[in-house]
Amino acid sequence: MSYLRSFVVSVGLALSLALSASVVHAATQCSAKSFREARELLANRLLAAGYSGEQAAFLMSGADRRTSELRADKLSERAKSCGIDSARAHVLLCVGKLLFPLKESKTSLDAEKPVASWGKKRLAGRELLFIGYFNACLGTAKQRIFGG
Repeated sequence: MSYLRSFVVSVGLALSLALSASVVHAATQCSAKSFREARELLANRLLAAGYSGEQAAFLMSGADRRTSELRADKLSERAKSCGIDSARAHVLLCVGKLLFPLKESKTSLDAEKPVASWGKKRLAGRELLFIGYFNACLGTAKQRIFGG
């Protein structure tokens, strides 16, 4: 169990480093989509990619909780003109860029693993992918958009 959690965290950190240049560029521009639009787009793409309604609802609920923790008063000077809605939208749009196109691997993306995260004790492979990518995008946003 700790191996899988370590793997997800490692993937998140690696992606965070890889995404830095992309997010730096994005952080200098306001998001073309609002948070609501980005959320709707991501939720629809999850369903279209084979996520069940329950999985999509769980993941979007977790994403909502974590993006709502991002505070406007913590935005970098560069990002303040765009506002918190733009910063939150950047996180979800980043997840969409990383996660799609999602392709089936030899291991089923629906096979559950005994990994606890976001309040669940067992997660499907596709949920682990989403959470890993989300954490990478959130971490990068915190570094680049929020200056922390």
